[in-house]
Amino acid sequence: MAKLLTDQEFERFSALQQKQASFTITADEADELRDIVARAQKKRDDRAAAMQTIEHAIAQFGITPDELFTPEQIADAARNFGLIPATKKERVLPPSLTFNGKVVQWTRALPDELRTPLFDAFSGGQSVKAFIATPKDAARCALTIARLEKETGARYADAWLDELSLARGQVDDALAKLAG
Repeated sequence: MAKLLTDQEFERFSALQQKQASFTITADEADELRDIVARAQKKRDDRAAAMQTIEHAIAQFGITPDELFTPEQIADAARNFGLIPATKKERVLPPSLTFNGKVVQWTRALPDELRTPLFDAFSGGQSVKAFIATPKDAARCALTIARLEKETGARYADAWLDELSLARGQVDDALAKLAG
């Protein structure tokens, strides 16, 4: 009811309801209460008719939710209705590496045919840009370099970080996340 009335109308509605509950309402006040309820019901019915019209148009033209709302708006609505956890987690996809035309996500152990040349190049102080499938994704690049540094014990040269448009701080942050 509160959504259908202005603040002033809702306050008056509440006061009249209290009077009605305590049997101290006058005939004029009872008429006023009925008028307020009738206006709220009309507004509810008008809103329902408008929603039906909108739903019909959406169905008629096959409009999808992503055409109406951004992914962020959809996620916020899902959070508000408790469909997904309320906290936003910063999600970084696992590193993706390319070898012989295949993209491999580095989630667990790498296949030896990729691991050996990648680790050899990294440990040998060479660029590993050719192995990185998503060189423009700074977070994934930093995570890849951080993981390589962690597993090999070697430090990637700053010149090669520049080639990937990465700063040492990004790699250090990714290393901290790996450790934590």
